[in-house]
Amino acid sequence: MVLLYWSLNGERHSERVPLGLARHRHAQLQTIGAVVYWSERLAPMP
Repeated sequence: MVLLYWSLNGERHSERVPLGLARHRHAQLQTIGAVVYWSERLAPMP
C-alpha cells in the first residue's frame, strides 16, 4: 500500500492505494490539477 497526500483547490487530502496502482493514481491526481506533496510506501500489516 502507498499513502498519498495531495492538495487540490486549497484543501488537503490523503488516500491509501495499492502499490500497483500508485503511479497511475499519482498521474490522475496531477491531471486534475492536484499537487501531490507526499507519497509513502506503507509496511504490510501482519
